[in-house]
Amino acid sequence: MAEAWLRRPLLLAGLTAVYFAAGRFGLSLAVVNESASAVWPPTGIAVAALLLLGTGAWPAIAVGAFAVNLTTSGVVASSVAIAAGNALEGIVAAELTVRFARGRAAYDHPGDIVRFTAGAMVACAIAAVVGTASLLTAGLAPASDAASIWLTWWLGDWVGAILIAPLILLWAGRPRLSWTRARAAEATALAVSLLAVSVAVFEGPIGGRPYPLQFLVVAVLLWPAFRFGRRVTATSAALAGGVAIDGTLRGLGPFAQYPVNESLLLLQAFVGVTTMVLLMVAAEVRRRRAVEAEIRWLNDVLERRVSDRTQELIRVYDRLSEAQQVAHIGSWEWSVPDDTLWWSDELYRIYGIDRGAMPTYEVFLRYVHPDDRDRIDAAVRRAMLDGQPFAFDHRILRPDGVVRVLHAEGRVVLENGRPVRMMGIGHDITESRQAEEARERESGARREAEEASRAKDRFLATLSHELRTPLNAALGWARLLMELPVGDERLHRGVQAIYRNLTIQVRLVSDILDVSRAAAGRLALERGPIDAAAVVQEAIDMVRAAADARRVTVETSGLDRPVPLVGDAQRLQQVVWNLLDNALRFSGPEAVVSVALRRADGAVQIVVADDGPGIDAALLPHVFDEFRQGDESATRAHRGLGLGLAIARRIVEQHGGTIDAANRPDGGAAFTISIPAEGPMEVEGASWHRPPARGTMTGER
Repeated sequence: MAEAWLRRPLLLAGLTAVYFAAGRFGLSLAVVNESASAVWPPTGIAVAALLLLGTGAWPAIAVGAFAVNLTTSGVVASSVAIAAGNALEGIVAAELTVRFARGRAAYDHPGDIVRFTAGAMVACAIAAVVGTASLLTAGLAPASDAASIWLTWWLGDWVGAILIAPLILLWAGRPRLSWTRARAAEATALAVSLLAVSVAVFEGPIGGRPYPLQFLVVAVLLWPAFRFGRRVTATSAALAGGVAIDGTLRGLGPFAQYPVNESLLLLQAFVGVTTMVLLMVAAEVRRRRAVEAEIRWLNDVLERRVSDRTQELIRVYDRLSEAQQVAHIGSWEWSVPDDTLWWSDELYRIYGIDRGAMPTYEVFLRYVHPDDRDRIDAAVRRAMLDGQPFAFDHRILRPDGVVRVLHAEGRVVLENGRPVRMMGIGHDITESRQAEEARERESGARREAEEASRAKDRFLATLSHELRTPLNAALGWARLLMELPVGDERLHRGVQAIYRNLTIQVRLVSDILDVSRAAAGRLALERGPIDAAAVVQEAIDMVRAAADARRVTVETSGLDRPVPLVGDAQRLQQVVWNLLDNALRFSGPEAVVSVALRRADGAVQIVVADDGPGIDAALLPHVFDEFRQGDESATRAHRGLGLGLAIARRIVEQHGGTIDAANRPDGGAAFTISIPAEGPMEVEGASWHRPPARGTMTGER
């Protein structure tokens, strides 16, 4: 913090010291008056300092100017007045530069340099007026020298501003010099050349005589203006100016043929104008280089964009070509006036010809199938007349003899009512046309199959009706005969055999009809709330007589309480009855068939198990398929068509459930029905639908 607080006072103190030293140097060259010099670098120092530090630094300028003049004339009053004029000169120059010449950037453009120069002229006139008036008032100069003093004062201050201020401001930005070896060598050559020419013109043998050769220095000073920029140009101008001043003061050079003060004034005018022009040239070169760099950058950007766009167009064209190849679509364009055709690569491939082999419309028509040629030509010419888009299918005959089917679409471009261009696409639809024909054939075959299936269903329905009518009559009479008093034992057994076999036939007819309905998706369910326990119990009651006849024991569990379920009671009873009948048929005397009803994993499960021989491992994956049985020979021991389990699976699946079969580890088979449970576990006072009573089960199971 202390260093930051001391920084500005130290800068101002240093500014005062530098101003004082430069002022003493300038007044050491005074001729017309001890307080007026044609060489006055402090003005440039003051203008640069006020632009860098702000106009608030003017007290340092005023103190330095007061000290310079006081040590020269010893008169306090005139020294104060001159110091005030010098400070005001710097403030006005800085303000005008900021307002009209963009401040510290005054040397970026030629126009700003001109405005800076004009502002310096105005500001220096203020110092010259104040200074001359102060000298005359204090009696330090005669009135006859007033004009000479004013001109000397004004020109010395103006050249100091033109020569020194740019030098300080341009180098104040702490530029980084990153010159290459070649660049450094060129800078060395410049410095040597500038010193050599300046010395030769202003101090050397050539300068020994008053030849006007100062233009040679200008020629050398153009070198940094074009090659090194504004900083080196300002430095070179200051260096050449210093050599010129030294030579002129020693009576050498082209300006030394006049009295000393006049020689210095002419030299300063030359230096000021030359410096201003060179700075303008350097600024213009810099601006043009910036413009060229921007143009190159824009050109590079444009080239990159063109390159990127070209690559994008190439990618788009490649993707379009790939898409056309995948879709078998080619594009074309026909220039009607000169009868030239352009085809895409895919269209050449579709036609099976080499690229470039399609020059005219007439050649195109040669590849159209002879049977379609007149129709296509007429469609194209009609489109040319009315200017309307067109679309048609046609065949082409490739050079290899292959016939392809194409779908063509196009439109016409008219100018003044005349067709000038046609463009469109050609889509190879051969495979899709063949697939469509195959689908039509398949659809016809499917319709025939569906009609055959409906005929089969009608036949089965008629057959069921025709078979049930006599079977029901025979079954009814057999039941009546069984209810008569027993006479001849053989007659009684015969009647029982007749009744039993008639029952089997009714079941077979019902199973066939159910399979047919299930295959056609017409196996209807009458859903409603039911008691699964009652359904299972009714199915058990239906096979009770058969179980007793075979001396098979049916054990139950889980039937002592209602089990709510939503489903078709009659169809579920049919499923359980099929499983029980299947278990009885494969169980021997003294066997046990178990039936369990339980809730598990959100479902109602019914398990029917027996201790018979089990299911053959090869049959187990297909046990629910239609017409699949373990023994498919004509002499098999167990009756049936192999439809009961298939029907059971269809019914269970329509309830959203599953049915599985497995062999028990200790022998026998187990079938598990699992149906999603709906409703609470127990419903008090619920009126559950019960299946029909035993003996009413018919072929409509």
